[in-house]
Amino acid sequence: MIFKFRHNRPLTIPVPVPEPIIDQVPIAEKFPDVVIPSIYVAERIPRDERQTVGLLFCKLQAWLNRRFSPMHPGAGEVDAKPDVALRAAYTSAHRRCFPAPLRPGAYEGEVDLGHLAVASPYACYLEEDGQGGYRWDLTSLDSFESHPGLRSPAALVEFALDPSAKHPRATRIDCELGSCAPGDADWAEATRIAMCALSTHLSLVRHFNWVHLVCGDPMALATRNHLLADHPIRRLLQPHVYATQSSDQMVTYVQMTRDGDFENTYGLTHEGICDLFEATSGEFDLRRVDPSVDNQLRGLEGASFETPALENRLAIMDVIHEHVARYLALYYVDDEALAHDDAVASWMADLRRKIPRGVDEIAGTSPNLGGMADLIATFIYLATVEHEIVDSGVWNYQLWSDVQPPRVYANGQRLPRDVYQRMVSANFNFQIPRTKLMVDFSSLALDERGASAFTTFLDDLGALQRTIDREPAACWRIEPRNLKANINA
Repeated sequence: MIFKFRHNRPLTIPVPVPEPIIDQVPIAEKFPDVVIPSIYVAERIPRDERQTVGLLFCKLQAWLNRRFSPMHPGAGEVDAKPDVALRAAYTSAHRRCFPAPLRPGAYEGEVDLGHLAVASPYACYLEEDGQGGYRWDLTSLDSFESHPGLRSPAALVEFALDPSAKHPRATRIDCELGSCAPGDADWAEATRIAMCALSTHLSLVRHFNWVHLVCGDPMALATRNHLLADHPIRRLLQPHVYATQSSDQMVTYVQMTRDGDFENTYGLTHEGICDLFEATSGEFDLRRVDPSVDNQLRGLEGASFETPALENRLAIMDVIHEHVARYLALYYVDDEALAHDDAVASWMADLRRKIPRGVDEIAGTSPNLGGMADLIATFIYLATVEHEIVDSGVWNYQLWSDVQPPRVYANGQRLPRDVYQRMVSANFNFQIPRTKLMVDFSSLALDERGASAFTTFLDDLGALQRTIDREPAACWRIEPRNLKANINA
């Protein structure tokens, strides 16, 4: 993993080139042991995305994991002191590549679930419960096969408003242990189960299933197939769709195939993970990617408590949306001009077929410039901000196994060292240098108008970063300078 980190180089995103139509096939045709009937992937990798060395390395990595397994039952448990456990797995050689994670303040003492509900990668889970309170509902994770000896990674956490606090307060956790309240003997263990549920769902469902497979992959493929190389919207999306198919292929080899990272890190078996992906693929709703719309759908609009993570995400989305609207206005004089673009109509029709829900709800069945700006901004946000939250953004959270273990053992043991090492290595892999969003992409533009729009976007991101720099540092904050341009490995 250290070798891979040191030798990886961010991709240079090329100007689009003509490419024959690429069909979709069931994922099992490409990865026979990944049986998820509802998931389709590209039948071949686009020519300009092929990364021969990177793919061979990932295949070698997957083979080594099977032939010389890094899993060693009986190797012992991680140290009870989280700092010591981390130093053993994340060595000085790792730290010379990338700084060690910071421990969130909400993890100190009794874990502050209420703070995590509004200021963490998990802020997307809080929702109104219909009775004046709020909840995290991850009870559906109980439906899938787990490894023997583990607690079910499923939980329901209830929150109540506390007038004296800046955020809600956790009042009850329902899980395999029963119903627990603060002060109960099982509260700490129930909290660990709830944190395990969050980590499991965010990494498996929201990250790999939804961002990569259900939306990112088909969106990039539809863009390639229907918007020709010299189409203005293709040029607008090129920085954000490039390398999606090749990246998903490489990551699937390492994480999703049998004996991959997922089944050896999280509590679900390989079959359980495939079943989870199948069950949740149809639940994806593109509207949930837009932080403003998602906030409304979760019933949090006008909430009386502070929502710092939401405000952070909204600020970035505003810059992205302004960029898209400004760009579209350069190439379409009015709504009628957009309506007569046959390539866009074909692109939209394919998106409707491939993405479970949300395309028409965002753009409208007969898109105008406003709806199209909303849709494209949502796609760019998914590839840059949403992916950052669920990918690199968990770095400061998932490696503290005393608070957020990927597995909870029924006998009370700590996480085994091999499982923890695999979790650390996988998260370290997410930090590998990749193409940044704050790069001048003006060379991808069709003309001077488009080049100017890309330059203005870069300037606007820089202005937002300078505003953020004046605020106190925070583990949960997403910053423009850290964002990647696309979903790439």
